[in-house]
This record gives sequence, C-alpha cells and structure tokens, in this order.
Amino acid sequence: MKVGAGGRTLGLGIATLAVSLGFAAGAEAAKLPKFAVTNISSPPSTGEPGDTFTALGVVENKGKKSGKATVRTSLRPDNVPENGPIPLGMTETAKVKKGDSEEFGVPSEIPEYIEDGTYYMVACATPAKGSGCLVADDQITVTNVPDPPDFQPGARTLGDELIPQIGNGGYDASHYAIELDYTPSTNLFNEGTKTTMTATATQDLSEFSMDFQDTPVSSVTVNGVAAESFEQVDATPAFPAPGTQPMKLVINPAGDGIVEGTEMTVVVEYAGTPVEITDADDSLEGWIQACYPLDLPQTCDGAFVVGEPIGAQGWFPSNNFPTDKATFDTTITVPADLEAVGIGELVDNSNNGDGTETWAWSEDDPTSTYLTTATNGNFDYTLRDITETSTGRTLPQYEFIDSSATPAEKTAINTSLGRTEQMTNFLTDRFGLYPYDSGGAVADKAAGVGYALEVATRSHYSGGFTSGTPSISQSTLVHEISHQWMGNAVTLENWNDIWLQEGWAQWVSWSWNFEDGTSVNSPGAQWSTNYQGPADPKWNTIPTELNDDPADLFSTFPTYTRGAMTYQGYREIVGTPKFFDFARELQERFAYGNVSSEDVVDLMIEISGFTGDDLALLEDYFDQWLYQAGRPTITPNNFE
Repeated sequence: MKVGAGGRTLGLGIATLAVSLGFAAGAEAAKLPKFAVTNISSPPSTGEPGDTFTALGVVENKGKKSGKATVRTSLRPDNVPENGPIPLGMTETAKVKKGDSEEFGVPSEIPEYIEDGTYYMVACATPAKGSGCLVADDQITVTNVPDPPDFQPGARTLGDELIPQIGNGGYDASHYAIELDYTPSTNLFNEGTKTTMTATATQDLSEFSMDFQDTPVSSVTVNGVAAESFEQVDATPAFPAPGTQPMKLVINPAGDGIVEGTEMTVVVEYAGTPVEITDADDSLEGWIQACYPLDLPQTCDGAFVVGEPIGAQGWFPSNNFPTDKATFDTTITVPADLEAVGIGELVDNSNNGDGTETWAWSEDDPTSTYLTTATNGNFDYTLRDITETSTGRTLPQYEFIDSSATPAEKTAINTSLGRTEQMTNFLTDRFGLYPYDSGGAVADKAAGVGYALEVATRSHYSGGFTSGTPSISQSTLVHEISHQWMGNAVTLENWNDIWLQEGWAQWVSWSWNFEDGTSVNSPGAQWSTNYQGPADPKWNTIPTELNDDPADLFSTFPTYTRGAMTYQGYREIVGTPKFFDFARELQERFAYGNVSSEDVVDLMIEISGFTGDDLALLEDYFDQWLYQAGRPTITPNNFE
C-alpha cells in the first residue's frame, strides 16, 4: 500500500488481536454510538522519526445509533493503552451502523521528537465503548533521536468575525466536570467550587488560555501538577460598549509544556462572585441573579443562568466557542430548600445533612458551552415522561416553574408545557428523531432578562422584562424545542452564521402556528407579507455579516425573519418533500457537530438535484438572500 510523501513507506499486513478493554467512567461512556477497535495491523518492526505507514484495521459499533468513528493511532512505552501516548495519526471512518463494522486506514507518521526505544502501537476509536482501544501484537523499535518539540503559546482567539475575543487555540476540549457550591443570599461561589476540563493538545503548548471572567482563581493544576503560573487578563480587542469586556485565564503549565496529541486534565479552583455579562446589545446573560421586580425592593431566590453568546465564561472556565463541543457533568450545591438545574439527565439529588443539597446532572452528547446552565432557586419541580411516537422511546421531561408564580400563571405555563409531546412529535416527523435523551423547561422570575433561550435539553423562559412574570407561549415553546435539532445538536460554526438556527426556529413557529390553527397565515403567507411593501432599510443588513457588529446578533429582521424567508423560499422552489429531505439529512450528517452557512447552502443545493440554468439560478438565489444587501430580486416565482 502506498502512502503520501514525508517519510519512508512501510508495508503492513493485517493481524487479528485480542486485548482487555477497560471501561471509561462517567460521561465518557457515551450512549450513542459506541465504538471499539476490534482489529489492527502491526507496525513495521523498525523505524525512524519521520517514517510513515498506514495502520489498517476494523471498528465495530456496539452502540445504539449509527455514526462516524474517529480513529487515532499512537505509540506507548508499554502495553497499557492509557500510558504515555505518542500520537501517530488519525482518520474518520465512513458511517458505521449499529452492530456493524467498518474498515479503516490511518496514515501514521513517527514523530520527530520520539526517543529511541521499543514501543507498542495502539489504535483507539471515539466515541468509545469502554476504552475503545486495541494494542498491536508486534512492537516497533525506533532509533535516531530527533530535535525536541517546539513549544509555543496557544492562540487566544478562534477568529470569530463578530466576537474575536472568544475561543482559544492549541487544544480541543472533550469533557467538563463543573462543581459549584453556591450561596444565593450572598451571590457567592464558596470554596470547593472548581471546573475540570479534559482536553487534547493540538500543538506543542508552552501556554494556553481559557475563557473566564474575573471570579478569583485560587489554584490551577495541569495533569495533577500545579501550573507554573496563571493570570486573568482582558481579551483583545476591546469589546463594544456597553458590553462586558471578555477575559482570559492564561495558564503556563509546569515543565517545558504539553506535547501535541497529549491528553491534559486542567483543574481550576475558584471562589467569589460569579459574573453577570452585558452583551453589546445591552441584554444580560451569564450568571444573572433571579430577582423581581426590576425596581427595588427586589426578591432574589437564586440565579438564572444562560449563555448565548458568551455567558458561560461568567461562571466556569472553558474554551467558550461553539465549535469546541464537549460532554458535561454539572453538580450544583445550594441551600436544601432550593432546586438546581443542569443539562442532560439528573444523576443524583442528595441532601448533605448540613442544610445544603447537591443536584448532579450529566449530558453525554457533545454540546457547545453556550448551551449549558446551572440555574437555581425556588421551583415547583416536576418529572414526567413523553413518548416519541415513531420509536416508542420515553423521553423524561424535567420541568421547573418558579414557586412564587400565581396559580393562574402556573396553570398557563403548565397548559403550554402540556403540548410538549405533540410539538416534539410534530418536529420528529419532519426533522428526524429527537437528538437528546431528555427535555424540559425552566420558567423563572428574572426581571431585566426578558427572553427565552434554547439551553440544551432544558429551554429557559425568563418572563416579563420588568416584573419577571413567568410565562411560556406556545409559539415560543415550539421555537425553543425546535432548537434542540437546529442550534443545539447541529450548531453554528461562527456567530455570523446565527441566521441558520434562528431563521429555522422562526420558520418552525410559522409552520406550527398555521397547522395548529393559531394563525391563519401559512409560512408562504408570512413570506409574502414580509417581502411586500416599499423599500426598507431593514433589507440592508446582510444576514451573514450583521454589519460586523455583535449588537446586531439578535436583530429581528436579518437574523430571524429573513432567515426564515430564505428557508421558506427554498421550500417553495424545491417542494415540501425535498425540503424535509434536506432537514433530515442535515441531522444525519451534522448532529453533535457544527455547520457554516456554506455547509447548509451546499446541502440544500445538493438535495435540490438541480442542474444547468436551474442550478445557477438557485446559487444566485442564496447569494442574494444571504450574502448581499438589499431586498433580493430572485424569488420562488423565478423558478416556475
């Protein structure tokens, strides 16, 4: 077999192996899918730094859902898969159905920095079943010690055009264990609060950063060793007023640095006041004290915790960027008369015997940081089940309604929530299976917020801006539930792609309201109403640019309305069956990952099946609707 240039080519033969696999604890034992390497070829018997070869083998899907496996090869100084990984290469398999296997070939290169010695080769597949790893029978002897790694600081941005202050280069986070000890009466995190991030270095790191505001940090360890130094500094550039300036926690690990491909465990301990963040549009996010009414005197019973776009860094350190998804364990200790909410499923709810109670939640599907929560306060808490009709699957619904709401308010909220099952199945029929293992809602009094947010598995509703009166309309409920597919499972790649998910949820509200009889206007009628009329400056904001201003992130017309019109226009152009083929294929290809505007447009064009002049016209349609200022002249009528 031939491999690419960059080193000597070494031939291999397939050898069947057997090895005991350990079971990965906690959220790493992902439910769907679960992969394990069941066959791997041996490496060459000898090699030098820079040599390349292809490791061949087989991955088996032992989970409950099809998916693509990521296979990584590495060298270890002994035959224990967890010890001393020296990365060789990685690849992604084709989709593997549950119970099936798929062959792979991993282009592997012996790194320049490896020391002389004899090594075992290991192949690991993720998401894993147990360790997901297999050790080759034969060893490789490596000679000729190369130069050491070139350690460099990781970037302090991931280059978002609207919010360049966020995101960090040099590593890929895979899991967060967040442990909070919170006293609502003083709005303080107590000693013992900490976040543990598990990540893999994607370069040789001398220094790296995390997005975190100025809650005081007392300790940072990397792989169990105290960091040489750490500091909290302002991110750059300056954030537009009246917004809160994002900050970084900059960490220098002990020793020379972290070698590329090495897994690192970073533990950050902190205590003090969590941060309420003001966005560029003057809205609030992050750790918001749940108080009402807006004017004094106020009653505050906990915190309303939401994170779009950057609020997560107000309460835990992370790589706070949509593309660095991870799994989450969230434990929140609060006074025993309160409830606390995380994403995923409730793992434990324990009274500690000291006047406090700990709520532990776990989400094992990769999730963006902005979709997390740790909301807490006085709630009427209900756990009930709904049924996904197409599969018969039971989906637990964790529902929290502010205990101080009036009986009439609670009745209205419960009436809306009573339609969750119908809405979920309405969306399942159109988009594919519900992408998580549970759902629910939080309706809280949080004056000064005044919006709803599609927190993963547990959408949040803050009620009236001034009074904090909690409420959930059916239109808002179906909007937020639809985000579990588009926005949460499939997530934007950069913040100027937000039309993808807000336009989608707006279209869903149009569709639900019409089919449910709440509105006489079909999505097509909504399109026509919004398109007609005299020229209006609202058309001048390009949905994929948003004037390069984060204050326009949630602008109603370019983000919500024009986005929804783009989808509805496509539906009218290609027909409803192909429109929903596109919606389901979007989930099939990109669930638990990220998409750009270009990714979605390319898929819509592919599903259309158009060729020739029709294809050129459809490409021009998307160009006008998404990438140009002004009211588009290409409409569905041009395709008749």
